Amino acid sequence: MRYTLRQIEVFLATARYANISRAAESLAMSQSAASGALNELESRYDAPLFDRVGKRLQLNALGEALRPQAEALMAQAAELDAFLQQDSVIGKLRLGATLTIGNYLAVSMLAEFMQRYQG
Repeated sequence: MRYTLRQIEVFLATARYANISRAAESLAMSQSAASGALNELESRYDAPLFDRVGKRLQLNALGEALRPQAEALMAQAAELDAFLQQDSVIGKLRLGATLTIGNYLAVSMLAEFMQRYQG
């Protein structure tokens, strides 16, 4: 496999917005990072996916053919991610206590919590 899911994500966002800056913004990444990901994807396969018309990027025939497959791939990746996370613990627990409480109550409470949720 010579592409990354991030490159496919950038490809789809660029296809949606026809503009790399808006695509980057929608993915919370810099314009240069999005542009680099798209350029790398096209370069690896020596296959342009867009026609550059001024500041607009329009899907060419190859890009149009790739789009539904890329959408299906991202949907499968999202399903896999959801499956892998279904029983996992997500997040962090941060506690604070005074010295008195920490020495006498928190230890037993944390021990009980850890025993119950050791998962």
